[in-house]
Amino acid sequence: MKFLLILLLTVFVVGCATLNEDECYTADWYEIGYSDGVKGQPHSYVEKHRKACSKHGVRANFDEWQSGHQAGLKRYCTAQKGYEEGLNNRTYHGVCEGRPADQFLQAYEQGQKLYQQRTLVSDLQRDIDQISAEIVALEDEWQAIRSELLNDNLSATERAELISQLERNKEHSETLRIRRDRLDEDLYRAQYDLDGLERMNNRYY
Repeated sequence: MKFLLILLLTVFVVGCATLNEDECYTADWYEIGYSDGVKGQPHSYVEKHRKACSKHGVRANFDEWQSGHQAGLKRYCTAQKGYEEGLNNRTYHGVCEGRPADQFLQAYEQGQKLYQQRTLVSDLQRDIDQISAEIVALEDEWQAIRSELLNDNLSATERAELISQLERNKEHSETLRIRRDRLDEDLYRAQYDLDGLERMNNRYY
């Protein structure tokens, strides 16, 4: 049990490390910083590299990393990238400054709006599909009950219970249809808004 716990902890630590031993010894800190910058990683991200490499007796070159990071941010802090990050619902770490930051954030917000609208349309369609499947299942059940009612050997009690099931089935089906109709209306409006956002954001494609 103790061995298993140690093994799990080792896997966890290795999985969380940003660089392994070989990468630490052969590190090009400018390139690492550049890669982090292009991904929009915050300035504090170098601390993860420092901790990962210190375990192997390797000291991170902060100055080289910083230079690469700044160069990478120049590629990251653009309207196009901001839109892409927002559209994919990625976290923005506030790494951009000045006018590029304004352009990035404006595009990021547009991407987020489109992401949220697409999610809404997808969720509504999923709910409609689920309700439609429930209605089909109820219709199958309704047909099965009607077939049972054709049995002449049913007692009065059994027949009454089946008729009661039919009524409950009918009421449930009607409730689901009303709910589906409302969702259809919501989906129509959501899709209309989505189409508008798609057209408005064509400039980022």
